[in-house]
Amino acid sequence: MRGVSALAPTLAPHILVFVAVVSILAELFTDKPKEEKPEEIGMKAEQADKKPEDFDSVSDYLEYLRNEVKLDPAKVEKLTPEERQKYQLVGLGLYIKDIEEKSGLKLDPDFVKAIPNLKNQGYEAADIANLMQSMKKNGVTDMKQYVDFMKGDLQPGSPERQQVGASVKDMVEQHFKGADVNMRKEINKLADTVRE
Repeated sequence: MRGVSALAPTLAPHILVFVAVVSILAELFTDKPKEEKPEEIGMKAEQADKKPEDFDSVSDYLEYLRNEVKLDPAKVEKLTPEERQKYQLVGLGLYIKDIEEKSGLKLDPDFVKAIPNLKNQGYEAADIANLMQSMKKNGVTDMKQYVDFMKGDLQPGSPERQQVGASVKDMVEQHFKGADVNMRKEINKLADTVRE
């Protein structure tokens, strides 16, 4: 699964935040049931006879896992923390692929790594979803451009910089819901978390 194994060491300290945010994004963008846990999907994927490549979409594969693959509840209960984390990452990887398919956005690993920092700045999953939807509306389909914008790597005056900047501004405005906020200061705080 592209990016998931590469992210494991980086995400380990942030796994709870990552699980919460990606799970909510999956609920907002896909057919993920609210009560479904990513480690259960990860376990089912390991146990299943079929792989994502056997299906037309990741969504179809997830439906197969949900409906056709059963777990032993005792095995789920007895997972060690390391096993639970491994299965969570597999499940989250499937959720990310499903979000990408459904939203038409590429959730680059650099953007995924930035999610806990957004959360630490007080932004919720709904704010991140608003950012993603705004970027798509503004013609940006690769979420890595958010990271590039925050690092100052997008060419000044370029359409990409303007599109991402407008999307970040939209997210901040929606987050503060009309409160008087110093936009430049707030965006600089977000940029600082990406540069760390």
